[in-house]
Amino acid sequence: MALYQPSTSSNIDISLPTRTSAASRAVTWVGTIGLLALLFWLVMHSALAQAAPSTLLTSEKLSWYLTRASGAVAYLLLSASTVWGLFLSTKIVKEWVPAPIALAMHNYLSWTAIGLSMLHAFVLLFDSYYTYTIANLLIPFTGPYEPGWVGAGIIGFYLMLITSISFYCRQWIGQKAWRKLHYFTFGAYVLTTLHGWQAGTDSAQLTPIYWTSLALVLFLTVYRILDALNRRYLTAPSRL
Repeated sequence: MALYQPSTSSNIDISLPTRTSAASRAVTWVGTIGLLALLFWLVMHSALAQAAPSTLLTSEKLSWYLTRASGAVAYLLLSASTVWGLFLSTKIVKEWVPAPIALAMHNYLSWTAIGLSMLHAFVLLFDSYYTYTIANLLIPFTGPYEPGWVGAGIIGFYLMLITSISFYCRQWIGQKAWRKLHYFTFGAYVLTTLHGWQAGTDSAQLTPIYWTSLALVLFLTVYRILDALNRRYLTAPSRL
């Protein structure tokens, strides 16, 4: 989810490079392998999976384990994307990470979170306990399980998708509109957090993650606001 919003005077080209550097490719490969390993570990070590016979991993329960695991990883990626975007917008990591790699990581986190969110929803079509239809997955507040909180997650997903797609449309919609669209990021983050916290069956285990993520996002948001106000004050013409 793209939160990075450089000023128009920035000398960093935020358009996606046509030639991916070796470092960016390494980020993609290492990240993908790590995510697949984490997803597999979460499925195999789910609290329900540990208490159930191993044969259930090949039965109807697999879809439930998979949707929980993919949802947890998707939230971790969304949190990482949000935090990383705030880091970039406040220039905290400017001297630590080269701009092309930093932007590639941000883009990778955003789209991988979206992909796993889609998987998180798609596997519900194969769940044997709750009957979901494609319409339930696309239209908020129509599902059979916790329709309010699941609906919040669906809206959060749409906001996440809009902000990520707008990254590629910046030259057509203009810098000002693009920057305004990216404030949807905060709505997506809040709605997705509420969705996971209230509708997730693993909320108790993930509570430390939710609190840590919220604390980081809140701290960096306040830092960003104060930093912007300070820069505005320093560049304002003197009234003396």
